[in-house]
Amino acid sequence: MLQRVHAKAGREMALADQFGRRVTYLRISVTEHCNFRCSYCSPEEGTPFFAREDHLQAEEYDRLIRIFSGFGVRHVRFTGGEPLIHPRILSLVGSARRYGVGKISVSTNGLLLGRRAAALRQVGVNNLNISLDSLDPEVFARVTRGGELRTVLEGIEAAILARIPRIKLNVVLLRQNNGEGLLALVEYAMQRGIDIRFIETMPLGAAGADVQGEQFLGVAEVQRTIENHLGPLQTVARPADNGPARLYQLPGVRSQVGFITPISDNFCASCNRVRLTATGRLVYCLGQDIGLELLPLLRGTHGDRQIAEAIMEGIWRDKPERHHFVDDPGRSARIFMMRLGG
Repeated sequence: MLQRVHAKAGREMALADQFGRRVTYLRISVTEHCNFRCSYCSPEEGTPFFAREDHLQAEEYDRLIRIFSGFGVRHVRFTGGEPLIHPRILSLVGSARRYGVGKISVSTNGLLLGRRAAALRQVGVNNLNISLDSLDPEVFARVTRGGELRTVLEGIEAAILARIPRIKLNVVLLRQNNGEGLLALVEYAMQRGIDIRFIETMPLGAAGADVQGEQFLGVAEVQRTIENHLGPLQTVARPADNGPARLYQLPGVRSQVGFITPISDNFCASCNRVRLTATGRLVYCLGQDIGLELLPLLRGTHGDRQIAEAIMEGIWRDKPERHHFVDDPGRSARIFMMRLGG
C-alpha cells in the first residue's frame, strides 16, 4: 500500500486519496469545550469534560503541524469547541507560521475576540471565521443558549481594527430562527467590507439531527432571496486551498458571499481537507466515522516518518469518496460537531 502512496506522492511526501484528491487543508480542533452551547452544535446539557491526559498537548500539536507542513499542507484552521479559550492558542498559531503554512485561519464564536484579536494578528492569523447566526439579541441568545450578541459584535469590530486580512461571518441556516434576518446579516457584512458564508445544517449529533430535521433551509432559497434584493451575484473562482464554499461577489462592495451545501449539493469531488480532533483522532470526512488514532503513535516509539507514513496510508486507503449523512441515523447518537471540530 505504501508503495502506491509514495508512487503517487513522487519525490515529495504528499497526501492524496485513491480518488485523485490532494489534501492540502488541515482543520485542527484544540478543544472540545465552548463558552456557548449552540443548538445545532452542542448537546443541551453541554459537552462532557475529559481528563487532560486524553487530549493532545501543545508539543504534540506542534509535532503534527510540523509533519503536515512537510506534506505540503498550505492551509491550517484552528477550531474547537471554542479555540480562543485554549491557553496556548497563540503559540499553536505560531507553530503553523514557523513551519511555513501560508494560510492560517481561526474559527471562533467571537466572545473573546475583543481581547485577543490584535494578538492573533500579530502571531500570524490571516483568516478569521466568526459565527454570527443573527443580529437579533433574543434570537442570538436562543440559538447560543445564553450568548450575548453585543460582546460578539464588539469582537468583530476589534478584528476589523486589528486589520486581520480576511474576516468571514459564518451563518448556519435555521429557517425558524434566522430565516427572516439573513438580508440584515448580508448588509452588516457589506457595510464593513467583510465576507459572509451561509451553511446548511448537518445532522451531526442529536442536537444537529434535531435542528436539521426541524429547521432546514436550503442554500438555493437563500441565494434567490439575496439576488432578488441586491441583483445577480457574480461567481468568484475558489482558491485551491479554500474550503467547500461556492463564492460570489456582492455588488458594489469588497465583500463576498459563500454558500456551503453539504445536504442539497454534494461538494465532495473537490474535498481537500481532513480534521484533527482534540483527542488526537484524524477524521477523514464529517459524514463517516472512520479515522486514525494518532495519540498512541505520538506517545509511543514512533518517529515522525512512521507517523507520516501512517497518515499517508490512512488517507489513501480510508478517505471516502463522499459523505453520507442520511444513511446512518444511529450516527447522531455517537458524534456531535463540537467533538469533530467546527
